[in-house]
Amino acid sequence: MKKALFLFILVTFGFNICIAQGTGTLRGFVTDSTNGESIIYANVIIKNSTHGSPTNTKGYYFIPAIPVGEHIVIISYLGYQKKEIEVKIVSNKITQFDVKLVPASIELNELSVVGEKSVRQNETDLGLEKITIKDIELVPAGVETDIFRVLQSTPGVSTTGDVTSKYYVRGGGGDQNVVLLNGATIYNPFHALGIFSVVDPEMISVVEFYKGGFAPDYGGRLSSILNIVTKDGNKNEFQGTAQASLLSGKVAVEGPIPYGSFLVTGRKSYYSEILKKYLNQKDAPFDFYDVSFKANFSNPNLDRNGKFVVHGFLSSDIVDNEDSFLEDYSVKNNIFGIGWNKVWSSPLFSEMFISYSGFKAEVMPNLGDAKPRMNEVTDITGDWNFTYIYDNKDEFHFGLQNKIISTNLSQQNLFGKNISYKQEGWDMNIFGSYKFYRWENFGLELGIRGKLIGLSKKRPFLLEPRASVTYRPISTLAFKFAVGRHSQEMVTISNEEELISVFEPWIIVPDYVAALQATHFIFGFTYYISDQITFELEAYYKDLINLLEENNQKFTAEFNDYINVDGEAYGLESMIEYQSSWFFTKASYSLSWAYKIKDGNRFFPRYDKRHNLNFLAGIDFGGGWESSVIWNFSSGMPFTPIIGFYDRMDVIDAGNNFDFNHFIGATYWGEKNTQRLPVYHRLDFSIKKKFTFGFADITLGASILNVYNRSNIYYFDRRTAKRVDMLPILPSVSIKAEF
Repeated sequence: MKKALFLFILVTFGFNICIAQGTGTLRGFVTDSTNGESIIYANVIIKNSTHGSPTNTKGYYFIPAIPVGEHIVIISYLGYQKKEIEVKIVSNKITQFDVKLVPASIELNELSVVGEKSVRQNETDLGLEKITIKDIELVPAGVETDIFRVLQSTPGVSTTGDVTSKYYVRGGGGDQNVVLLNGATIYNPFHALGIFSVVDPEMISVVEFYKGGFAPDYGGRLSSILNIVTKDGNKNEFQGTAQASLLSGKVAVEGPIPYGSFLVTGRKSYYSEILKKYLNQKDAPFDFYDVSFKANFSNPNLDRNGKFVVHGFLSSDIVDNEDSFLEDYSVKNNIFGIGWNKVWSSPLFSEMFISYSGFKAEVMPNLGDAKPRMNEVTDITGDWNFTYIYDNKDEFHFGLQNKIISTNLSQQNLFGKNISYKQEGWDMNIFGSYKFYRWENFGLELGIRGKLIGLSKKRPFLLEPRASVTYRPISTLAFKFAVGRHSQEMVTISNEEELISVFEPWIIVPDYVAALQATHFIFGFTYYISDQITFELEAYYKDLINLLEENNQKFTAEFNDYINVDGEAYGLESMIEYQSSWFFTKASYSLSWAYKIKDGNRFFPRYDKRHNLNFLAGIDFGGGWESSVIWNFSSGMPFTPIIGFYDRMDVIDAGNNFDFNHFIGATYWGEKNTQRLPVYHRLDFSIKKKFTFGFADITLGASILNVYNRSNIYYFDRRTAKRVDMLPILPSVSIKAEF
């Protein structure tokens, strides 16, 4: 055993010193020549060699162990002109070369939504979807272009209806997904009670969506990570955009500042009547706004290869009913953060950020029967992450992550008594992972996440091991596998049976129940049929324990409100994609099962869908004309059937006497979620035209949701026995001006 351990250490670390003899290193940043924005996932390759590296989310690349001498370096990214430069590599030295790529003609590759295949063919990226702004624009918009509609067209992601953008990933609950904005958590990522996202696409540089098996860098959720990186802003000149839809108007301004740049975006609703289409013609007095800003500063005289970032995000949603007998709602997000990215003189890259995320939701009953409720969350996060790259291409990631969180839930019970549930805690985690990239056809990441301090009393295990493997027996085929443990100590309190969850308060897991845990097993392969056609297949299994469920056996105040239940989810996902300079299409199909297990009984959660098929296509006609279409087909959601009715005695207190002769109608319910609604399908279409004038570029767009006006059932109103359908045919128009 000791000999084997010694051999592992020698191979892993000792070999790094030997290989460095007679070699040097190349590093730098790749940016857009027109605005200075970082180009993410660009390929940087040493010509006629196997040496190369993709850029990260900061546009940074690092290529070690290059033989000394003169070399030609090729830098490329789809939609940009390929660039070749000559560099001189010096033995045991780091050569820095920053590159600016020139965008290709607008007529060329306008529909290209991803970069070229990564030069790192052994990347351990199973379960990762890289989403660009072009992906978001390609999906036909409703009243607003929305990142969550893109997620819903991704294999393994489902939703419960047209009136909500809330999503569920591989059999996990909605609160098992986290949305990160530059590292800060957005606790309420939805506008208009969940109809679309608070994240304005104008601020987005790139989105990383992890559907499972994510690396030790991420924690705190069981199902998915949505990591949103915002743009820095134009470093060369001032630029502005203004947009208008049937629902809202928005503006964005960006430009240079000394040694940096800034970006400010804002959106405000002005006509909420359009949302009646989403709510079965019911009044929708929504009023919302969101504002974001970001500024970056990089002075080589002050801090060479270092960049400071300040960012913020504010959003507000108010439902203000004119009827004083209807309740009003208010939901707010407040996020502020600072960051420091640094490329050190050694092959070390670090990221440090501190952020504040505040969330407040409130229900104001006015004169109605609703009870007042309020929820507040305060989250102060501090992370410091490091990446060290060895000469043999291996990478070592490690870091320290902290959260100080407080939650407050205030509400009134049925007897009019005010109840306040306050919690606070400190969450401290360390993580480390080693990525074996030294072999061209094999990649391995071994990592572990350690929870030094937990938020909840019945906290998860101390260590969460994770591993991911990629093996390419031939250049066109990659097999991938990932396994890992994950935990979660914050949850939302919501009723799964509610079709639209208006109030979903966040709390730290109560002391009397255990924290949520899951183990992921994922296997898949990617087959590059040609340079333009890619096929992917993934299978997954998730073992879920300690999920939170309402205690429907709570008969007295001494009983707990929530109990732990277990669950499992498994399925198969496939996707085929074709991409050329003028046409893009993607078809995906998923077959999945999700269960919750309570007292030995298994039942389906409401978001379980057996079959889900998506087809997306986009075409560039030239001359500024573009069009796209998306069609979705899925199994119906499960529901609990009614098996009968009966008269229930309702005892009335009439002074000193009780009236036992009063009866009310009551419902006999069948077994939970044992029936399913009919199948769902819908077709959406969009078209747009870009005009260029001397002072601005104007884009006119039109879209139609539910083109053939499919009547997809949402639910039956058991009081009136009437069928309520989802979204009917909905046309929409928009205009965008870029100055």
